[in-house]
Amino acid sequence: MENFTILTKDFVANESAVVDIKSLGSERPLRSLLFRNKTGQSANFIWQENIVSDTGYFKEIINELGVKVAHYDGFITITNGGGIQHLKAELSDYAPV
Repeated sequence: MENFTILTKDFVANESAVVDIKSLGSERPLRSLLFRNKTGQSANFIWQENIVSDTGYFKEIINELGVKVAHYDGFITITNGGGIQHLKAELSDYAPV
């Protein structure tokens, strides 16, 4: 299992950030996206791939943070929920069961 930290940021309410995941250089397929804040809350999204069109999206599994994730052509847009918080985001090649 290998994790890549893709974002560490203090967010204000409803703030967004765009992350270029193409530039990570990882040739492994996407599996999961995990967010944590400083109080121990988390959000977990798993990658759902459309094999026919070679596209996909991050499906929300658990979200205590109110985070929203959108993926488009190698970029992820992360939108914070309604409160101020510090978020750390990690991409993983491991998908939790």
